[in-house]
Amino acid sequence: MVVNDIDADLAVAVAEEIRAEGGRAVASVHSVTDWDAASELIATCVHEYGSLDGLVNNAVTYSFGHPWDEEPAQLRRQVEVNVLGPLYCGAHAMRRMRNQRRGSIVNLTSDILMGKAGMSTYGTAKGAMASATFGWALEMMPYNVRVNALAPGAMTRAARLAGKFGRPDKKDDPPPEAVAPAIVFLLSDLSAGVTGQLVMLMGRRLGLISHPALLEPVLECDAWSAETIAAAYERVYRAKLQPVGRGAVEYEWRPE
Repeated sequence: MVVNDIDADLAVAVAEEIRAEGGRAVASVHSVTDWDAASELIATCVHEYGSLDGLVNNAVTYSFGHPWDEEPAQLRRQVEVNVLGPLYCGAHAMRRMRNQRRGSIVNLTSDILMGKAGMSTYGTAKGAMASATFGWALEMMPYNVRVNALAPGAMTRAARLAGKFGRPDKKDDPPPEAVAPAIVFLLSDLSAGVTGQLVMLMGRRLGLISHPALLEPVLECDAWSAETIAAAYERVYRAKLQPVGRGAVEYEWRPE
């Protein structure tokens, strides 16, 4: 494994922990927001291990606040880390995997993409990664490369920061290692044939996030006007309006 973090001490510590458990790992300190640095990160993996079997796009930053209070630098930082970083790493990784004719990519998304007040910019970025997942999955199908996304819930450094800003919904999140089984599943042959999916794992809850899709019926008219659209809305679509924000149907599941 190549462990990448802009915090060198943390990257080294994680790599050492993996080696202590008998694994192979090297630390890397590249900013994924830089195109050339992202290329070097992928090249490091190929240089160390001869190939690139999987990529986990896990870099993240976020802030809280109303959209009208956002500052340009804050907006740009979220887009650079949460969107451009994964896009850069993904582009370089897919070049390698396309030539190898194998590989798996896991993009970290969030259920915040469904909408949450105070985190609109973060939700926008994670929605972008969901869309990237759908597109990449189609692009890479001919090359035997799978692309999926994971919406995790864990008490990470970022989640602890959320607690400081009065986000009590984070206080009961499990430790980061509780998310590891989903990453292992999506990277490994256990998920053979699974691609283009948004998986959610948050503590005890496992689920799939639906894809955007046109709702039936799709109406046709030679020339739509505001009035005919309003009539269609009242007669057909009012009963089909979608809920805004996060929600989940929960049920207990126990393995056989």
